[in-house]
Amino acid sequence: MRVYRLLCLLGVLAVLAGCKKTEGSKARAPGELEPGAVVVRVGDAVLTFGEMDRRASALHTNAIVREGIYYSTNMQHEAVLAFRRKAINAFVYKTVMLNEAARQGIAVSDKEHAQALLNLSRTLVKSHSSTNDYFNKGPLPPDLMRRDFYDNLVMDKLFNQEVQLKIKVMDDDVEKGVDAIGMSNAVKRVTLEAARKQILDGAPFEDVARTISQDPPTARQGGELKEFARGRYEAAFEDAAFGLSPGQVSEIVETAFGYHIIKLLARNPAQVAKDGVPAIPETIRAAHILIKTQPVDRQKIAAAVYLEKFAEGKQALYDALMAKAEIENVLFPDMKYQAVGKTR
Repeated sequence: MRVYRLLCLLGVLAVLAGCKKTEGSKARAPGELEPGAVVVRVGDAVLTFGEMDRRASALHTNAIVREGIYYSTNMQHEAVLAFRRKAINAFVYKTVMLNEAARQGIAVSDKEHAQALLNLSRTLVKSHSSTNDYFNKGPLPPDLMRRDFYDNLVMDKLFNQEVQLKIKVMDDDVEKGVDAIGMSNAVKRVTLEAARKQILDGAPFEDVARTISQDPPTARQGGELKEFARGRYEAAFEDAAFGLSPGQVSEIVETAFGYHIIKLLARNPAQVAKDGVPAIPETIRAAHILIKTQPVDRQKIAAAVYLEKFAEGKQALYDALMAKAEIENVLFPDMKYQAVGKTR
């Protein structure tokens, strides 16, 4: 019996020794602190070890079960620490933002909360899901999912007031976008011109098509299209294709899809109506190589500029708040914090 007790005592001592912080380590071993111990403090708000571990464990499980991320046995400890950092980062980000919202008196009314839930349900019904599914099957426990949903509404109001209302998309911003698209498309045209030269110099059309064409179904067939008559494709494409002789390769042809080069493979002449048999129009067999271009849509460019400015504004707000935030992190004292998105 004494031997048994001695072994048990030695086992306990070994566990305690294993839990002792290694000299110079920045991160404590898992399970080292009591659940109620404060690990992070942001002003007056605190995150306990138990709550941090609950959030980190939920994120870890979600990554494995729902995202299919696999962690080898020898990486489990690193994975635990990584998800703890992720949970802490999310807590710090949200707390800093909510503290600023509270300072400005920003809150969400019951009516706004109810409307947001209704909007969420309308969105989810398209995927045959419900708000219960959203909250119960999220990356965090249901109570935290519901809390985050409400907190995100508060932060959205903060962002609207501090960022969105101050964004101005100027004509110059749109023109810069137009110029950037034009330059990108010009580079793509040069790429296709180089490919056309290779073909004219003897490179097999079908090999080049398989290599660079951005029309996957035809690229796999060396660029070959099904036999067609006029009326199937855009006029510019058909005019170029029907104007070729068998074996001839076209100049660069531009359509709504992008830039093409076309090779005529065969031509089947039209047949007039005879003895009750209806007329058959001229058809051709052709192959093409497509390099897709980005269309110049000023409305879409303006929307993209707006989103970019919104993201920059949110980051600037976060940076400004973090510069004056008082943060104490027991587990990872040298941790670098980053702005994060919504839970989903």
